[in-house]
Amino acid sequence: MNKRGIQYFTLSEIEPRVWLMLTGCNFRCKGCFRPARDVDGIQLTAEETIRRMGKACLNYYGKVPSEAMITGGEPTLDKPYLLSLVNGLREKGFKKIVLMTNGYALGKDDVYVNELEEAGLTEAHVDLKAFSDDIHKSYTGKSNKPVLRAIEKLNASGIELLVQTVYMPGIVDEAEIDKIAQFLAAVNKDIRYRINPFASVFAFEKVTSRPTVAEMERAYDISSKYLPNVIISRSCYREFPTPPPQKTWITVYPDLTSKKRGMKDQADDRLSWLSRARPRESVTEDWRKEEWDFKLRHSLVGISESREELKEEKGAGIMKVKFPRALHELTKMREKELVFDGPTTIVEVLEKLVEEYGETFREAIMDQSNENIKRSFNVYLNGMNIKNLQGIKTEVHGNAEIIILSWVSGG
Repeated sequence: MNKRGIQYFTLSEIEPRVWLMLTGCNFRCKGCFRPARDVDGIQLTAEETIRRMGKACLNYYGKVPSEAMITGGEPTLDKPYLLSLVNGLREKGFKKIVLMTNGYALGKDDVYVNELEEAGLTEAHVDLKAFSDDIHKSYTGKSNKPVLRAIEKLNASGIELLVQTVYMPGIVDEAEIDKIAQFLAAVNKDIRYRINPFASVFAFEKVTSRPTVAEMERAYDISSKYLPNVIISRSCYREFPTPPPQKTWITVYPDLTSKKRGMKDQADDRLSWLSRARPRESVTEDWRKEEWDFKLRHSLVGISESREELKEEKGAGIMKVKFPRALHELTKMREKELVFDGPTTIVEVLEKLVEEYGETFREAIMDQSNENIKRSFNVYLNGMNIKNLQGIKTEVHGNAEIIILSWVSGG
């Protein structure tokens, strides 16, 4: 039976969700930031992968979550394995099965996408490194023609599609972003398109620098001429409120040992991997400089990547509500402060927003029963998804922060 290397499973502490980290890749991206590309992992069949993943979820959550993210490395290297994995996840009860891929193998095989859809894949995130084939070949070692075909095939399927590009100054910058956006618009103008910033401190090779906020803003403006669903990633937050930070998560290794990990653990892993390419001291010095630069850029846009945990105060107080771009046309602002005389609930906060913005706000965010938030939105109270609390009946106290995220917010 076909086997793939499994580095680990990741379990979210924000809400039940599991990531499966597969090892190996068919690209040799110069600026790769994933150690899974170069490690072996533990070789498992799809059936054994699902068995161990399921046991890890039951041990931690007491149940199997509804959402699984298949990532790597590159998950599509072994077609029989991946088809068995997706089918097995569906049979296990997963409702949302997301594939994160460079798309190359999907475009080389005429039936791969259709077979994944039949197996139960619900969503695909495709990394389109560049539109110009010469740039793509130089950066990855492979042609992008199969990747472009994969995007077309996925768009024609019933699988939800998100396309991502890393903005790399001097390599994949405004001119290249323009070409990508035009290509995607020709395929389907409603394709979700996310632009991520290149982070040289995390890259295996320092091929370029991190883009400035102004460059990311211009990339957004260029793409938005062709595509209505453009997403700027966590480096800028132009599009969406700051997602609640996941400060720690649970890593479960294939032998089912587990560890609560945080950013320092992740940094240690990256440091070990990056030290293969350049001196360890050089890497740590780069990180020190980048941390200062990162905080500076966020201060310029008025948003901090690392939000301090808010202390709840019983009784009256100001409650801040942050809106996604999907609601900006209605709200005309990114956030709104509300004042309550005492403890309240999410539903009462929403009612106050309806008073402010009219029934259109209710229609935009609530389902037909007016008893639940639409599936296309998530609402967080002080970093916790209200789905994991008491829903819209969740109690809210003074100095709370409520974040509304739309389905195009990404993660």
